[in-house]
Amino acid sequence: CRIGERSALTWFVLHELLGVENVKNYDGSWTEYGSLVGVPIELGANK
Repeated sequence: CRIGERSALTWFVLHELLGVENVKNYDGSWTEYGSLVGVPIELGANK
């Protein structure tokens, strides 16, 4: 689904080109994280 490619590019631009220090890229993707029990999931406002 290319999500990893997009997030890696975003990380690279923010961290390496713009110098933002506090940038993380979660390798497991939403599929892994969303299946974990007890982890925080933030829901946005309905659009």
